[in-house]
Amino acid sequence: MKNFDFITKLAEVIPNFSQLHAYCDKAEIFQKTFPEESASNARKALEWLVRNHLHMANATLEPRETLNEMLKHPEIDAFIDEDWEFERDMRTVKKIGNYASHTGAQEVKKNDAFICLRALYYVVSGFLFRWRAIQSIVAFDATIVPDNFSGLHVVDHSEPTVSTEVANSIPADAIEHPKAPGQKPKESLESEAITRKCLIDYMLNEAGWDILSVKGDIQGSKACIEVKIEGMDPSVCPSGTGYADYVLFSKGGKPLAVIEAKSTIESPVKGRKQAIEYANCLQKKCGVRPVIYFTNGYVTKVIDGLDYPDREVISFHSHDDLEYILQKRGRADITDLTIDDEITNRHYQKTAIKSLVEWLNKKHRRGLLVLATGTGKTRVSISLCKLLTNNNWIKNILFLADRTELVNQARQNYENLLPSESMACLSEDDEPDLDARFIFSTYQTMINYINAVPVKYSVGHFDLIIIDEAHRSVFGKYKAIFDYFDSLLIGLTATPRDEIDKNTFKLLELEDEPNFEYTYDEAIADGFLRPYKLKNCTSKMINRGIKYDELSKEERAELEKVWEYEKTIKGIPQNQEYHRDIEGNEIFRYLINDDTIDNVLSELMTNGQKIHSGEDIGKTIIFAYNHRHAERIVERFNALYPERGEDYCQLIDNQVKHHSKIIAEFKVATMMPQIAVSVDMLDTGIDVPEILNLVFFKIVKSKIKFDQMRGRGTRLCKDLFGPGMDKEYFYIFDWCGNFEYFSENGDGIEPTNIKSLTERLFGLRLDIAKELQSADHQEIEFDKKLHDDLKKLLHKQVSSIGKERKEARPFLSIIEPFRDKDKWTCLSEVDALRLKEIGSLIPSDKDDEEAKKFDVVMLHLMLAHIDSTVRVGQFRQVVVNVAALLQKKGTVPAVMARIDTIKLVQTQQFWDNESLDALEKVRLDLRDLMQLLKEQRKTKKFIIDIEDEYKMVDGGVDVVIQTTYKQRVIDYLASHSDNATLRKIQNFEQLTSADFTELERIFFEEVGTRDEFNELTEGHPYKSNVAAFIRVINGIDRKKALDIYQNFIEGHNLTSEQERYLKNILDYVSVNGDIQTKNFTEYPLKALNWRVTFGDHFVNLKDFVKQIHQVISATA
Repeated sequence: MKNFDFITKLAEVIPNFSQLHAYCDKAEIFQKTFPEESASNARKALEWLVRNHLHMANATLEPRETLNEMLKHPEIDAFIDEDWEFERDMRTVKKIGNYASHTGAQEVKKNDAFICLRALYYVVSGFLFRWRAIQSIVAFDATIVPDNFSGLHVVDHSEPTVSTEVANSIPADAIEHPKAPGQKPKESLESEAITRKCLIDYMLNEAGWDILSVKGDIQGSKACIEVKIEGMDPSVCPSGTGYADYVLFSKGGKPLAVIEAKSTIESPVKGRKQAIEYANCLQKKCGVRPVIYFTNGYVTKVIDGLDYPDREVISFHSHDDLEYILQKRGRADITDLTIDDEITNRHYQKTAIKSLVEWLNKKHRRGLLVLATGTGKTRVSISLCKLLTNNNWIKNILFLADRTELVNQARQNYENLLPSESMACLSEDDEPDLDARFIFSTYQTMINYINAVPVKYSVGHFDLIIIDEAHRSVFGKYKAIFDYFDSLLIGLTATPRDEIDKNTFKLLELEDEPNFEYTYDEAIADGFLRPYKLKNCTSKMINRGIKYDELSKEERAELEKVWEYEKTIKGIPQNQEYHRDIEGNEIFRYLINDDTIDNVLSELMTNGQKIHSGEDIGKTIIFAYNHRHAERIVERFNALYPERGEDYCQLIDNQVKHHSKIIAEFKVATMMPQIAVSVDMLDTGIDVPEILNLVFFKIVKSKIKFDQMRGRGTRLCKDLFGPGMDKEYFYIFDWCGNFEYFSENGDGIEPTNIKSLTERLFGLRLDIAKELQSADHQEIEFDKKLHDDLKKLLHKQVSSIGKERKEARPFLSIIEPFRDKDKWTCLSEVDALRLKEIGSLIPSDKDDEEAKKFDVVMLHLMLAHIDSTVRVGQFRQVVVNVAALLQKKGTVPAVMARIDTIKLVQTQQFWDNESLDALEKVRLDLRDLMQLLKEQRKTKKFIIDIEDEYKMVDGGVDVVIQTTYKQRVIDYLASHSDNATLRKIQNFEQLTSADFTELERIFFEEVGTRDEFNELTEGHPYKSNVAAFIRVINGIDRKKALDIYQNFIEGHNLTSEQERYLKNILDYVSVNGDIQTKNFTEYPLKALNWRVTFGDHFVNLKDFVKQIHQVISATA
């Protein structure tokens, strides 16, 4: 009788189960005699199970797909369904099986083969139970594994095959809805003794320890068994002499660790006291206190001598790990809290780091920081690493993220800020330096490394692991990483506290709250993130689906290919009438509608935020539903806007070759694409400050993912629209009701009236061409040629407007007639006005932005030359100034080639005798040189005066508008922002008695009366203080307030909790205008436990409050 005999009963009914049994049987009978052959057959059994399951789940396999690749299929993830013990057993079989399959890999020992065999048993049982091929699982029995194999040993070279017979015997529902078995059944006492010994030996071998076979034998750098320990406490060992199960010795013969092993049916804690006594005796004898382990084979606990509570470890430490632990015992608490301002200089970042340091000093090993997307989570982690390194707390660091792009991004940030440190990326470098101090990896790559042949990293190699976006799915799917490494563990996430799963807090050993949180709303209020403006776009098809009865004959014909397909798969005769309504949730997943895509692209290109003087859409992410949906969006964009080029809008997902390169280029402001159509890949983590538009073109049900997607646009970006013109907000176009679903609101997006350079140039050329139609100009050769050239260009531009573009459809009555060249022969005033209506639709070319700006200036001068009603303003001076700047760049050959023109325009004679052809020559000669002045434009400003259109409306009799006192105050504050006293209040500067007199004059006499002031401030806590009242109405300078806060906390040795309490004071002042210590006994400050938090440092709190209050106090 053997463990896998139960499969033979299945084979009696379904003969093709015999191949599975053959592999399993060989794994069992060869375990002790031929361990490598045993492990190899176990691996084949696993492959047989996986291959057949994927066949039953209708998964598509590539030719020659490896077992490792097959295990990554989503169908396997769904089958495992977060049963991590089941997944761990599968990894064990694969890992040890790989030892046997790869020539020159780690030797497979008997205990390795046993661990593999036992794991295989529960893998096979798990598959067959979920397939409903068996109804229950019995315990593995180590006592019936054959001691030897005396038959003829023939190596099996067969490969696992898919069996249609097996597949047909398994219910489809078992594949779609697998049900996991309950708890593993307990093994017999005899079986568990064998299992325990093999488990412990296996863990020691995995950690690189050679186990001596002779009891009591002691050798350096070996795991010694049954080591005699003398001088024991009689209460623990009456004879005074005991025998430690294992003692691990250093190369020099000092005891590094002692291991006490107990039965698997007993708690390992039962051996704790005995293990401590062994350590006491060894310390007395050798002068070194060893690390203490107590284990039952399944659960192993360690006491490392660093004053941490006992903790569970998955395996034993290596020789070097243990030496390092002994060295670390000399370290002190973290007292040097110097934070590098070059890395993290914001107040909340410093408080976050301080909160973690305080937590670690209290002997905690895991922590969590919640920082809104864009507030510098990675920088905080870098600063933390530097601080811990300076305090001799850490040496090796592992940074984990879920995608290669995020790992590369983190590595780049670390390299920029810690340039002298050694770094390697496991998921990208061809030959990563495994000994580098900073290791970066995706979770999946690290799983492969800890399952490698041989294991690349010991359990104690890393002192600190940083996990990017710590949430439940990471701790579930990749829990093996955090179980394997015995290190400090810090999680970073942008997910708000209320959205974090309780299991995440539990796994990070926290009580339902992070160590520190800085929210999106706080960051917006403090000016560290940018807010969004929202347009809830509506699509009837997305919201309601497609109602067949409402379709036209042509639209029904479009669906015929769908009905033909559905009739085929449903077995409906092709000549039978068939149709149905399409539900809203089938859009994207089943049907992709071009017209809907065109609407989305038209809305973006018309109303999205633009850069380069309106010539280009700002960096944009379109969140698509799936690969085919994204692919079609790009195809439609290229069809609608071909002039933009193929790189302008690009698809980014994991099916795109070289997607990492495209992402890297998208992150560069000056490179294409401008629009990235993403399927999941850009939803989280990617930092592109230049993003101005987000398009939600898929339904999102996860609040965590929704927040992450929204966060892609929040980052600050200086000078995005030109020198001193920073990004102030970003746009979100939501086509799928996501913001309504999550009850999120935002300021609306207003249509913009700003004209792009292309539109302005179209209008100027149109006006010039119209003016040149007169006989006087047609008789002049140059004027006639310019007229003809302009009309040829204008006709070409109008003809290039695609009629498929949704934004063009309302103007087809203008566009279509002017596709006819003859229509341009003689333009009327009405024609010109109508054509200007379509100026925003003219496709933008790839010409240089600076050159186009110069074109605007010169064409305006040319129009003024032929139309006396057009004002020139300072345009002539602009041209003179530009020429003077160019003349200073005489070392540039292109400048010298046009030096005559450059000098000429700087003379009064040129402007006194200006002509149309001379102006056009200046335009053509100098436009390409404008790029040479681009850098100077950042510091030099040009004043221009362009006539703008406006309308006067006869309003009739003047009406006197009555305003409230509050409105008059608001209007006064808005129009007198330069008032010195008002600036003092906003900037927290000290007011004088003269200032208070001036305030009372303004608000009691100029703006209104004292009675009106008293009426408005009735019930306000500071109604007698005009300055506090102004703070409430006008707000405080948040940046100045934060500077005061930051200067104060840097001057006092405060805890992170105290710093957070002080931040609450600023929030209180912004609402109430002032604060005094008496307010701490009133709501809402009363709810916070100030005195307990500050204790003896309550005086620090009083000093801060006094500083805020005193500047607007009349008694100061």
